[in-house]
Amino acid sequence: MTYKEKHRPQFHFTPEKNWINDPNGLVYHEGEYHLFYQCNPYSNEHKDMHWGHAISADLYHWEEQDIALAPDELGTIFSGSAVVDKNNTSGLFKSDLGGLVAIFTHDGENQQQSIAYSEDKGRTWKKYDGNPVIPNTEIIDFRDPKVFWHEDNQQWVMSLACGDHIQFYSSANLIEWTYLSSFGKEYPSYIGVWECPDLICLPVENKAKKEWVLIVSINADGPNGGSAVYYFTGNFDGRTFHPNEKPEDALNWADAGKDFYASVSWNNTEDTYWIGWMNNWQYAGVVPVSPWRSSMSIVRKLSLYEHAGKYLLKQQPIIADDNKKSVSYQNVEVAPDTLKNYEINNIAEIDLKLSEESGASIWGVTFHTNQDESFRLLIDIEKNNYTFYRTEGITDFSTDFPEKVTGSLNGLSVQTLRAVVDTSSLELFLNEGLSVMTDLIYPRGEITRFDVFTEKEKLKIDNLTYTKLNSIWI
Repeated sequence: MTYKEKHRPQFHFTPEKNWINDPNGLVYHEGEYHLFYQCNPYSNEHKDMHWGHAISADLYHWEEQDIALAPDELGTIFSGSAVVDKNNTSGLFKSDLGGLVAIFTHDGENQQQSIAYSEDKGRTWKKYDGNPVIPNTEIIDFRDPKVFWHEDNQQWVMSLACGDHIQFYSSANLIEWTYLSSFGKEYPSYIGVWECPDLICLPVENKAKKEWVLIVSINADGPNGGSAVYYFTGNFDGRTFHPNEKPEDALNWADAGKDFYASVSWNNTEDTYWIGWMNNWQYAGVVPVSPWRSSMSIVRKLSLYEHAGKYLLKQQPIIADDNKKSVSYQNVEVAPDTLKNYEINNIAEIDLKLSEESGASIWGVTFHTNQDESFRLLIDIEKNNYTFYRTEGITDFSTDFPEKVTGSLNGLSVQTLRAVVDTSSLELFLNEGLSVMTDLIYPRGEITRFDVFTEKEKLKIDNLTYTKLNSIWI
């Protein structure tokens, strides 16, 4: 087995072969979670965009399906969303019970918004004869429609990426759309364009209320370089988004890592879940994998948490219940300049809960392979940050890849750490997901152990649990 095939994720969704990028059309319908996504069914290059398709009953085990949407005379199929038209507002269905409607970007001479519909649970799709439903002749980047049903106003609402801002539209039937408002021109857009918007309403866990969140992906100049996702909190009145943040305030990064992008949420679910493309446009075309290229992140449940007058996005990974092979250690103490070693494998979940008495200000964990490679996480409470070092393994495919990656602790002392490890990725969730980092790694060997260390004060851990995760491909 070559290194390229060796790095295939074991519990993250990736297609059998060929290129994928943005998740699209996320919707729950009749017991199935649908994951559509950008793909090229012919090669490992980013071109000839179609919608690929996978389904799941639990947001963890995925079954790849046939291609859902293919290019036509209006262009290739770029990103978009899907909804359950429960009351047949579109009039496209034979039954008043409705069906699934996909809203997507046609990328041709210019970018326009079109729709398609399915009466067989997303297995086959028919494009609307009157496409496009939102034509475009002026804006170069005019794409990625995300649609949801706004209950208060009894209308469909669309968020649309338009270069350096987001436009909102409304519709009663998913066919005829009315422009509502714009947001973002006065906010920093950096050197990239805004992409893949998502407008969602999330519970604030410690305040017993809800708050609106506008998600925006930016394809360059993220916190550690390249593509990344940030968010605004505020209020949406059915027409206009009113942000809490002022233009001069720092942006809220959803994920500090190098490899979490184009994340959007599922429609028609009670709780809110999302998933992101696990890659970065700086090197997505040259990552050392084959015959597939790219994968999705693990699915995460979303909420908000208020701290110091600011709403923080909270993300908690969804791990299937069939992962029962766990080993726990209680009351672990680590002295400065010593190590606690634990044997693991390269598809695993590590959970640490620190003691309230633990006053360690600089500590971390290091993952080791059987070929003497190491990947180190350093948490520095004094500097209010954490840093992941991925300078080892295969890194020579891009000068933008072999580097340290740093994220903010948001002014919080770290009480919990969850690390989700796959063959070629590491997703870190600190403080129950209030600080999150996603990074690809390409070790030559397999991860076989991890160390816990502390640099100044003694580290006290109430509970440390290692869970061996199961492959979704077996």
